[in-house]
Amino acid sequence: MLTRRQLLHTAAAATGVAGAGVLSACSKPEESAELADGDALRMRVWDDAAASAYRTALAAFTEDTGLEVEVEVLAWDEYWKQVPLDAAAGSLPDVLWMNTANLAQLVDAESLVDVGAVVGKDVSSWETAATDQYRRADTLWGVPQLYDRSVLIANRDLLDPTGADPAELEADPGAKSDSLRDAARAVAGGGASDDGGGSGRIGFSAQPDRSGVLGPFLAGAGGTWQDEDEAFDFASDEGVAVVQYLADMAADGLAPAGAETTTDTAFCRDLFTQGRLALLQTGTYDLAAVSDGVQGTFGWTVHEVVAGTDGARPLVHTVAAVGAATKDDDRTAAIAKLLRFLGGADAQRPLVEARLGVPAHRDLRSAWSDAWAELKVDVSEIAELPDAIATPEVGVRSADGTGAALEIIATIFTGEATAAEALPKAQKAATEAVGQG
Repeated sequence: MLTRRQLLHTAAAATGVAGAGVLSACSKPEESAELADGDALRMRVWDDAAASAYRTALAAFTEDTGLEVEVEVLAWDEYWKQVPLDAAAGSLPDVLWMNTANLAQLVDAESLVDVGAVVGKDVSSWETAATDQYRRADTLWGVPQLYDRSVLIANRDLLDPTGADPAELEADPGAKSDSLRDAARAVAGGGASDDGGGSGRIGFSAQPDRSGVLGPFLAGAGGTWQDEDEAFDFASDEGVAVVQYLADMAADGLAPAGAETTTDTAFCRDLFTQGRLALLQTGTYDLAAVSDGVQGTFGWTVHEVVAGTDGARPLVHTVAAVGAATKDDDRTAAIAKLLRFLGGADAQRPLVEARLGVPAHRDLRSAWSDAWAELKVDVSEIAELPDAIATPEVGVRSADGTGAALEIIATIFTGEATAAEALPKAQKAATEAVGQG
């Protein structure tokens, strides 16, 4: 089963969802909303810190509307097991957190509120890239709350002596070398960097991490994980070149051994916090763990991802709030009010203060930077997204497909197969996992 970390909030294997057959909401912003005495809206998330932040924000919502909201938390794996069961039974929470990998099932089952019909012009305040990830069939289905994006974190104590600038690193699989490999080689002292010899210092976190490494590198080389029809498309010439490039870095001692990174998804992060890894390409979801782990033992900075021949392409994944469709007009109106509130800066501010992701509301960007500055972390280089980004899995059972693919891609990093041999097999397994093979 894929972990939360492996897919940057992309869900673990999701089953098909039976249709609930309910109607989309068409509530107007001015419509009143009342629930029966003692009744409350239910909101579900998968993060305890987020639940606490929402409870703080929702006090104002309840005071303003008279609508009570109960926030519940389910652990990550249990969350995605329960969603299809609740959808099939017609018992989804009124509002719940969603990721792109599971959106299509609920949309196809007609289980969700048409968000575009209830939020109106509020959309203009949200990060466009985040919002667009919740559009299907020309309809907006989610209110973006926060997003995580790929970043490059540099240990300046290891990197600065090499003269390399982490903001200028590039990867070119078609060249004999490039600035990324040169920097990694310099960090390792020109030789092997494993525990059996060399300096013991390691250059770069080349590993089969879909969100932190594979996605950005593939997009930076001009490739895609899925095509416009949501079919897996990573076994392209660009995909083969990129994955072999990354695996070769591990084989050449410029990155941790594939035997370690394919069995422990936190291995590279742990090496970084121990002061042994110079360049960690991961996501904003790891910033808190890095800050806690380093504890001021060395200087580190945050940058845009390593650029490919087509430029820097961070993978962006958005968490959105979606509403459960219902035939109860009063409840529909109440859900619409809550969704509109969640799209506002007041609702998302406590998430920012808890340093959970990057706020989807543009007005909170400076508050987000200030929150990290309190920990002496400068996030200015990643505050804005480039025009082109890498995107997460989308479509029915897409997380299943990626999970099946990554199992085979791991064999490239362990040296059991080449990218040319394994990627077509990985793409076939992914396609079959989503029921398209």
